[in-house]
Amino acid sequence: MSDRTRKINFELDALWEIPLGVLSFLFSRVLRAVLTNLGRYYNPMNKQEQPEWQTISAEFLAKPIKLLWAMSRARWNLHSLIGLAGPFNVTESLSINVSEIAQSTPTWTAVFYTLGDYTTHANISSLTISGENEWETVKLPPGRYLVGLRHYHWSDPLTLPTIRANGQEALAAKQLAAPPDANRFYRDLIQRQGVIHACLNGYVYPLLRFRQWLPARFVRDVFLPVPNPETQFHYGALKTGERLQIQLAANLLETHEIFFSLYNRFCFPLEWYPVTEETHLAKTCDRKAVFIIRVHPKSADATFPTETLKLTTLL
Repeated sequence: MSDRTRKINFELDALWEIPLGVLSFLFSRVLRAVLTNLGRYYNPMNKQEQPEWQTISAEFLAKPIKLLWAMSRARWNLHSLIGLAGPFNVTESLSINVSEIAQSTPTWTAVFYTLGDYTTHANISSLTISGENEWETVKLPPGRYLVGLRHYHWSDPLTLPTIRANGQEALAAKQLAAPPDANRFYRDLIQRQGVIHACLNGYVYPLLRFRQWLPARFVRDVFLPVPNPETQFHYGALKTGERLQIQLAANLLETHEIFFSLYNRFCFPLEWYPVTEETHLAKTCDRKAVFIIRVHPKSADATFPTETLKLTTLL
């Protein structure tokens, strides 16, 4: 295909993808606001007094409203096992038994956010703590909070840690089965795709496909609404018949982990895996898709090189 033909096809795609993308984006903002307000008044956790541990699983997402809420808030992190704890009534602080987490995984991140508006207030991780203390405490403004805990390279069984609120034990540790393929349920989510999901995330593909016409900060903030601050993200869109070539900086694999995730154009997971070679060629896309590459440090002193990786789209 000549460069002229590619340019014509690109412009023809833009003629219909961009207007539909704008409508989808507006719909997504309205739906997010509606879900947030409904959550403030009708979320069962608002009335729940005893905190509990839950994990993101097929059972957790069984109700259509939960799947819709999850897809309106963030992009699926397919490489971590995610636990949710709460709600906690906080006047001063929340404390986590990090020694219990370390027994289950060498790499983790805990995020503290308010119930209702889901605003992130703090986060700690295996990269930010010394590892010498049994407990880590986070000071928080008064309110009701949830804790999201991401586990990488988890063990089986896995222990969800004890949590204290304001210095008093509020939630006991919980052990659960966590086989290596615990996240396989993500592969089945696409079977639940409906018109509302297409309207909700229909803007994502044109957002990334035509990103050169938009401010980079806007694209990042919209596509990655709650990114891990310790992770470097690379993302883009692929047409049907295209494939992605990833070239890593020399020795990057010695200091960082690289995770590749592929989603269909409406952000339903298709495949995910770690990248373990300096030059990696992904499979040819059989549909329009979007991707995220997460580059995560293996240690607190690992620094990102000037050019982490190079992405090339091939036909």
